[in-house]
Amino acid sequence: MTIEITGAGMVTSRLRNMFKQVPYATQRTLNDIAFLIRGELNKDIGDALRTKKATENAFLVKKATKANLESLVYMKHDWHYIALQHHYSGGNALQIEFEKKMISMGYMSSNSSAIPIKKISKAIYNKMSSGIATSRGSGRSKYFVVKENDRSSHTKHLPPGVYLRLKTKVRPVVLFTREATYRKRLEILKPAKYIVRKEFEKLFFQNLKKAMT
Repeated sequence: MTIEITGAGMVTSRLRNMFKQVPYATQRTLNDIAFLIRGELNKDIGDALRTKKATENAFLVKKATKANLESLVYMKHDWHYIALQHHYSGGNALQIEFEKKMISMGYMSSNSSAIPIKKISKAIYNKMSSGIATSRGSGRSKYFVVKENDRSSHTKHLPPGVYLRLKTKVRPVVLFTREATYRKRLEILKPAKYIVRKEFEKLFFQNLKKAMT
């Protein structure tokens, strides 16, 4: 009895094509997963801190390539990192450059924070840093500092901070307060691992199927 099997060549060819497309499908899947994780992390920030617009681009993606099958989800190392890192780790917030300067000049203690009365642009911080005078009556700067434990007669009634000198009054711009300790509010690895477990296999075979058609 003779058994003849046909189509083996076609199966072999199809398997070869499938294996050839595995790196491409892997690359596409890694990037799909990275963007899903990025979206979830940015959403978590908005939900937890109730500030979606300012943080919608806190995390970015470095895409995997054919030569490097590794995608990377990372936080922008700018004001996003300074403003957000303590929500992931807990503890104290990182000091911004303005706070470091106030500490180095002896205006603020190292365990204090400079809290703006309202949102301040980088340009205003730079103006304050370059134009500060140390007392209300001295210098021509629009800004002046009331030091912590200041006992000057004309500023002792003002809380420590940076003030804007107007024609008939002064307006607080930044107040110096004791540094707050934050509890951990956000996660990175937990949502990332969940997305990988839930989506990777499904996306991989979808991408492999697309690559073979």
